[in-house]
Amino acid sequence: MKIPIVAALFSLTVTLALAVQPNILFILADDLGYGEVGKFPCTSTHGRIATPNLDSFADEGMRFTDAYAGEAVCAPSRCTLMTGKHTGHARVRGNRGYEGHDFPLLSNDTTVAKVLKNAGYNTALIGKWGLGYNGTSGAPLNQGFDYYYGQLDQNACHNYYPLSIWENTNILNLPENKNASRERCMSEPASCRYTQDLFTSAATKWLKSQTKEKPWYLFLTYTNPHAGGWEGTLESGAPVPTDGAYVDKPWPVVERDHASAVTLEDRDIGSILNTLKVLGFENDTIVFFASDNGAHNEGGHSHLFFNSSGPLRGFKRSLYEGGIRSPSMVRWPGKVKPGSVSHYSWAFWDFLPTAAELAGVPKSNLPLNLDGISIVPTLLGQEQSPKDYLYWEFCTNNKWGHAVRVQNWKAVSFAVDEPFELYDLSTDIHENVNLAEKYPDIVKRLETIAKSAHSDDPYFPIINCVSS
Repeated sequence: MKIPIVAALFSLTVTLALAVQPNILFILADDLGYGEVGKFPCTSTHGRIATPNLDSFADEGMRFTDAYAGEAVCAPSRCTLMTGKHTGHARVRGNRGYEGHDFPLLSNDTTVAKVLKNAGYNTALIGKWGLGYNGTSGAPLNQGFDYYYGQLDQNACHNYYPLSIWENTNILNLPENKNASRERCMSEPASCRYTQDLFTSAATKWLKSQTKEKPWYLFLTYTNPHAGGWEGTLESGAPVPTDGAYVDKPWPVVERDHASAVTLEDRDIGSILNTLKVLGFENDTIVFFASDNGAHNEGGHSHLFFNSSGPLRGFKRSLYEGGIRSPSMVRWPGKVKPGSVSHYSWAFWDFLPTAAELAGVPKSNLPLNLDGISIVPTLLGQEQSPKDYLYWEFCTNNKWGHAVRVQNWKAVSFAVDEPFELYDLSTDIHENVNLAEKYPDIVKRLETIAKSAHSDDPYFPIINCVSS
């Protein structure tokens, strides 16, 4: 009878710790590399990009060394975050288009926002979406969000000075951005409307509209430091209104701008956290921070310039660690131990069941086919059994690959007809030494798991796959 008693006490401990529904804020960066946040390991001949607010975030919360995004590119990664399913089962498995816009979630998909709204939360999405245009089943207001402000399509998000932006189902014109250029918007920042500033302002305004009588969930999804432009959808650089502390650095223009994009995002995250404090929400709010995939290598920026992947191999669009491991952190005063570091491996699809448990939603109210588990025990400093496995699949350069992690073993294949490579991440985080020939039984075990984790989808085929 000892095991049931221990289990009951454990459940009671978690329940008591979560006696009140917390507010939930998830801040998502776009293409931020594992090594671009100060508290994550990285060495660079050009020094570190300044992220003082995220560094304080880590000091005040829990930093995860082995946390993962949902995919190596934007849309499928965000889909896993919203739906609790990895890309072997998720609705959106690549950056594929649909009728001129992004491939949408369907009306019967369960999302974090729907779960929390049904649990009594006010829900808002501010920033980049990429999972369905207005008028489709994937539109934010059709997926559980009460309020939306931002850019719906991924391609639209490449424009940091757009001529219009969405608020719910209304288009808000931004005539100031006509003929925007790097020269004008940096010499006269007030004459242009920068999306990073717009998102932060909208988030601050929405937070000020909330009260302590009802819990809230805000998904604040910035576009920085994704490559972009000043007009249209061309990824021609890293638009910023100022280069700030980097203006005199003897670096290429795009690298000064990239560093500024990261630091500006850090500035605004600090502003949002301060808003929580001023409004009296700080102790009642759990804040998640992550990046949707690894560091990018686009718009003229090189991921090697600041060694943006840190100790990891690869970058955005790669199933090596540099494409999928995320600089993730969680902060919750009084609940999450300040300055703690966790090596627990989890991924975006664990967020939905985690948010559900935080909100007091019974497991019986969630779909049975979720791939995610709640990491609340880990957040509260309690022991938690390792996940059975982590899985990703992805098509790039017209080749479909997949990867699976089981504890410290990682197997990855980059084409249907290519064998798995095998790495021991506990001793080889950079994935230099392929151990497949040395441990064929382990390869076979992980390959079996990978095959079972995939379900066929006609929109995202393995053969003749659609590249992202």
